[in-house]
Amino acid sequence: MIQAIPWLLTIYLYIPVFCTLYQSRWDAIDYTHAYFILPLSLLIVWLKRNEIKQHVTSYVPRPTSYVPGFILLVFGLASFTLGWRWDYLFISTLSLIPLLFGMCLFLYNKGLARILVFPILYLLLLVPVPVGVLDSITLPMRTLASVLSANILSLMRYDIVREGLLINMGGHEIFMGAPCSGFRSLITMISLGLIYIYLSPQKEISRGVILSVSEGSQVKNKIFIKNVILFMSIIPLALIGNLTRIIALCLITFYFGEAAGQGFFHNFSGMVVFLIIILGLMGLERILEGKLRKT
Repeated sequence: MIQAIPWLLTIYLYIPVFCTLYQSRWDAIDYTHAYFILPLSLLIVWLKRNEIKQHVTSYVPRPTSYVPGFILLVFGLASFTLGWRWDYLFISTLSLIPLLFGMCLFLYNKGLARILVFPILYLLLLVPVPVGVLDSITLPMRTLASVLSANILSLMRYDIVREGLLINMGGHEIFMGAPCSGFRSLITMISLGLIYIYLSPQKEISRGVILSVSEGSQVKNKIFIKNVILFMSIIPLALIGNLTRIIALCLITFYFGEAAGQGFFHNFSGMVVFLIIILGLMGLERILEGKLRKT
């Protein structure tokens, strides 16, 4: 019961941080993914509850974990204090990661830290990127989307004039705003894709016979290769999906006017593209599974 006190104090300490994030940053268009990061991280912890309970009940103190745990604890608390005092959400939110690892090492040695490494690191997706850094990322993405969209539409024999982030198509002007950067769909796909990939090995290991691999190490190696390919495919799938959405919006604006292009379809198209990307990821996984079974 006493060892639960540090965890409760941590929750109490970071409640103001999450409230501030909710009020100031998570409502921004590029951070809508943040709402489900903490619930998904807690879901992973709950799925590992038996493993955690087994480790905690059989825990044997190891002094070698005290020093690194204490260092991480001090570093996390110092970072939180400085970030909160300077009103710098990036630092105060990021401080949660070393603090949690420090508590795991100091209270239950590296065994618990190893069990919780994914759900803790997954919380990095909660950390708000500084505005200047975010602009330096999204502006080139918007420019690239504008150039590619204009070139593809020109190849489709449409009369296109592009000036920076502005595309003129048949007298209709389409501006590549922040949503057109594709950053939101990319970070959302990475967030959900990581959960999907992390949970899939449990399914694969349970049916190792289907993969025609008898040795557990060979099964794990093939699963690792599959997961790396799946993760690397998230970025091109998200970018292609965003580009397809922009071209579709341009065509709808051209044929049906700006009201149609910027109205219902503008919001609905994002959900459609997101669904297509998810289905593409699942389809790629099935293809990779088939390839791995034959090897």
